[in-house]
Parts: sequence; structure tokens; C-alpha cells
Amino acid sequence: MRTPARVRGTLFAAALATLCSLVCAAPPARAADAPPLVIAGTGDSEELLRILAARYMREYPEARIEVPDSIGTSGGIKAVLAGKAALARTARPLRDEEKAQGLVEIVFAKSPIVFAVNPSVTGVESLTKEQILDVFSGKVTDWSALGAPAGPIRKVCRETPETGRVLINAAIAGFEDLGCREQAVAYSTPEAVAMTTGTPGAIGYFAKSAMTGTRLKALALSGVPPTPENVSRGTYGIFIPFALAYKQPLSPAAAGFIKALALPDARTAMANYGCLPLPFSLPSP
Repeated sequence: MRTPARVRGTLFAAALATLCSLVCAAPPARAADAPPLVIAGTGDSEELLRILAARYMREYPEARIEVPDSIGTSGGIKAVLAGKAALARTARPLRDEEKAQGLVEIVFAKSPIVFAVNPSVTGVESLTKEQILDVFSGKVTDWSALGAPAGPIRKVCRETPETGRVLINAAIAGFEDLGCREQAVAYSTPEAVAMTTGTPGAIGYFAKSAMTGTRLKALALSGVPPTPENVSRGTYGIFIPFALAYKQPLSPAAAGFIKALALPDARTAMANYGCLPLPFSLPSP
């Protein structure tokens, strides 16, 4: 016997309602509902890690990564120790007392520290160490003395113990003694980049990858361009280590992101942004 059309309609509606109760219910928790992976710390690797995190999230849409504004290497380490971040962006080796608190680091790249000029400065492609001392000491105050069109030199300074400044102090004898007299002072790498970008005639110094997306020009040092290849060869000797510090056990989200930094596309991206990618492996838990 055939079921009447009215009954068939009633049965279909009931089945649809049952199906909807299963499918239309609130979905189970997904990665997107979990707290984001926070990578806090230095401004030196801030822009690079934002780029790498964006690439990673395009590849893995379920991932959520936040790379907040700079709070410095020590600030990032404190955030990890306090449980406010999973990873710390660092630009110096971990100290013994930090390792004693259970911190581990992965050094994944080196970035040249560069002297870079505002795009208004033309005709200067390289400076010697002596010329750098003359500029930042105030002995040379106009770009015309260095072969560029006339215009005042505007200097952007970083105070010690900022890592990039410490490395320059070690590489250029006498630079440490100059301090920041008669110079604009930047208190983070992104601020130094912004001040150099926004000030005609300006010169500043910072990790090369931090100037990504700007029109700043990185100068050669005594004729040696600040390239990853020259860092690898040892012919460009001022560079900063980029690392991620964390406490064990490493979360699956953090482990996945760190492992992705070793993949060929991430290494190519680092090189494209002026860094020398380094081999690394995750330590055993």
C-alpha cells in the first residue's frame, strides 16, 4: 500500500527536523576558538614574524597567531614566564638566569644591522666606519660632504643596551662613546624605522628586515652590501640573531609554527626580506 502524500510530507519534515538538530547545532570547539598563539618581544624581528605568521595562517586557516607591538626581548621573555605569551621574540642569547627558569631558544635567522637613509638622500650608496663616526659625532652635518646633494643630516639614535646598538658599538671603535647627543632618540626598532622613514635627510640603524615595506635604502659598509650571502661569508660582520624562546612543554600550535620556519618557502621568504635563515631542530620535550 502506498503512503498518502500528506503522511509522506509529515515524515519528511520530521526527518529534516532531526537532521537539522544534528547538523545545525553549535559546532564543536575548533582551533579558531582556542586562544591565539602570541609571539611577544623584540621589535627587531617584529615585521618579519608578522609576515611569516600571515603566510602560515594562509596555509593553515585554522591557525591564529598574534605578533603584538614591541616590548623588547626582556619584555617578551617576561611575558612567556608569566604565561601571557607562548613564544618570545628575542634578539640576544638567553641569559643563564633565564635558562635556569626553564627557557629554551631556537635561533632561526640572522639579520644584518644596517645604516639606512631616508629616500630623500641620493648619491650615497656606502659609508666607511670613519664616515659613520663623523656623521654620528656631528663632525659631518651635511650630506654634500659625503657626495650627496646638499641637505642637513638628521640622525636617529638608539640607546645602549638596545641589542643593535650594542653590536654596532662592538664593530665600530669609538661609536659607543658618542651616546645620543644632538640626535633624535628612538625607543624601539619600529620607532627608529618610522622616524627615519618620516624625516627627510635622516639616517638610522636597525635590523635590515625591520625596514621591509618602506622606501628606506640600506647602505653598504665600506663597500660591502648587507646581504644574507655576505653575512654567511663573514664579509658583512654586523648582524643580529633572531630567535624564539619558550618554556617546555611546547604547545602543538607553537611547535607547528616553529617547524614551519624550517620549510623551504619560509626560508626563501626570510632571504627575500634580507635575513640569513639558519638550520635548527626542536629539542626533545
